Amino acid sequence: MSSKIDCVINCDTLTCDRCKKKSSSCDIKRNCRPWEDNEKDKKHKSSIPTGPGTELKKLLSRIGIQSKNGCGCSDKARHIDYMEIIEPGWAEKNVELIVDYLEEEAKKRKLPFLRAGAKVLVKLAIRRAKK
Repeated sequence: MSSKIDCVINCDTLTCDRCKKKSSSCDIKRNCRPWEDNEKDKKHKSSIPTGPGTELKKLLSRIGIQSKNGCGCSDKARHIDYMEIIEPGWAEKNVELIVDYLEEEAKKRKLPFLRAGAKVLVKLAIRRAKK
């Protein structure tokens, strides 16, 4: 996944808080690609953090719920991850919206759905993404 957003330069260290690139001044902004696939990232793929959307997808797959072609689950997971990158804490503020995504997909698949259980899974995914 490659997402372009402005770097957030920390004026004390002169590095981007997201991608850790060095900067010559604290006011420079350029395209930040925290998860860009380049040679360095391929070597250190395990050190690249995953977001709450990706973690939620992993949790759901553990209980047998996989994304299917055309369902949009992967797109929603990437969207959640992206929103968390550009606005840290977004997932915690939007738990209900994420649960709505899950409920919508459960209805399409004719799966039983418990809102309270879905909230627990979403909050667990958010906690795991922070580690």
